[in-house]
Amino acid sequence: MKPSAVFSSLFALLLSPYVSAVDMTMEERIQSVVTLEQHIEQREQRLEHLADDIRTIDGRVEKGIADIVTMVSSIRDSKDSKLRVAKLKGDIVSRLRKTIEFYETQRNGIREQLRKEETAIPRETLNADLKRFNERIEKRVEQIEKIAASFPEPKDLEKYVVTDTYSWGWMTYQNQKISEEWKQNRRDSKQTDSMQKKFLEGLEESIEHLKQRNAYLAEKLKGTSITPAERELYESDVVSNEALIELRQNQAKEFLEKPPAKGKEVSQNSAHNTELLIRDMLGDLREDFFSIFRKYSELNKERADLEKLHVNLAARQAWLKENDKE
Repeated sequence: MKPSAVFSSLFALLLSPYVSAVDMTMEERIQSVVTLEQHIEQREQRLEHLADDIRTIDGRVEKGIADIVTMVSSIRDSKDSKLRVAKLKGDIVSRLRKTIEFYETQRNGIREQLRKEETAIPRETLNADLKRFNERIEKRVEQIEKIAASFPEPKDLEKYVVTDTYSWGWMTYQNQKISEEWKQNRRDSKQTDSMQKKFLEGLEESIEHLKQRNAYLAEKLKGTSITPAERELYESDVVSNEALIELRQNQAKEFLEKPPAKGKEVSQNSAHNTELLIRDMLGDLREDFFSIFRKYSELNKERADLEKLHVNLAARQAWLKENDKE
């Protein structure tokens, strides 16, 4: 908060709940500072409790997601389960992508606040939150990659198998049918190609978006009408985006070089039981995930209110310093 904002808040003192009249005695003004300090301490404790709640729930969410990703990445479909595991993996990837979209929305809101010359919440706090959201997004991308890489590579199998052989005179005949292993391999191949294509396309779209964003920011930085706060934010974004472009390019390269997946084939019943387990886990995680952001919204309100109290306290202390010669 700028010094000018601190001193301008002196005028707001008359409107403060701690000041009931202009003709307060010096003793009353001194006591109001003591009371305000107590108020600030109480709100800081409340803020810390909220932050602890968020950290606890967030830790639970992160562990739950990691457990699910590890679980589905270690298994694959069999000719018995057909596409059950593949569909479950696809659903989890879709959910992970939605969490990324949610994080991006929150991140954009923080950027919008950082564009302002004066913020309701301290800049260092907003930048710390921005960093956390970026870390969560990257973690989700890594988890999507892990699932995408767990789809099996296609095998070179014979399409037909001999079911029985019989002879007539000097002639031998065979009955054949399409191999169940070949059918499953074909199903696996389609799912693998689809998932890998979507993952690589997602990385390419991210790279293209980041390049377009940096081109836009470069033009904005050429202007003379942007504020110092905007310039600081845009310059920081350009650097971050360049690093992300390089990261996405490396992720695509490493993904293509990964060895074939070695997941365990599971039966229909095992796939079904795993799906039931994960559905329950996802339900719990969904509730916890949105609980985090409800509390985060409350936390930001507390942060803004606390910042106002600090400004008010600084203004009162400044007034006393000027007027209380004793």
